[in-house]
Amino acid sequence: MSHALQLATLTGIAILLYVLYLYRKGKLKEDLTIMWILISVAIILLSAWTDLLLVINWIVGASRISELVLAGFVAFLLIISIYYSASLSELAEQNKKLAQEIAILKALIDEDRPNNLNEKDGRSHES
Repeated sequence: MSHALQLATLTGIAILLYVLYLYRKGKLKEDLTIMWILISVAIILLSAWTDLLLVINWIVGASRISELVLAGFVAFLLIISIYYSASLSELAEQNKKLAQEIAILKALIDEDRPNNLNEKDGRSHES
């Protein structure tokens, strides 16, 4: 095994351990934890078991293994981008709804506030 593959294997193990640490501390949600565990296991498998990479290269029909690795990274980045775009869209919608609810509550409080002040002074709003 070359030094680059050994480094890739160690990097995959380090990513796996760090993801598990973040999950145990409650800083990483379950869905993201599963995704990063799968990614780190894929890095470990592909760097430690190079025959698997050769088989995938043969199935795909790429002329070089480096093309396969590059295409895999591009696909990974696209999937992550789509996932985070969907998450951002959902959060933007939640923020919009919360802002609308806060505006309604503020309007109700402001509408009710003058009546409460007048009642405390003993004055009636109807006189």
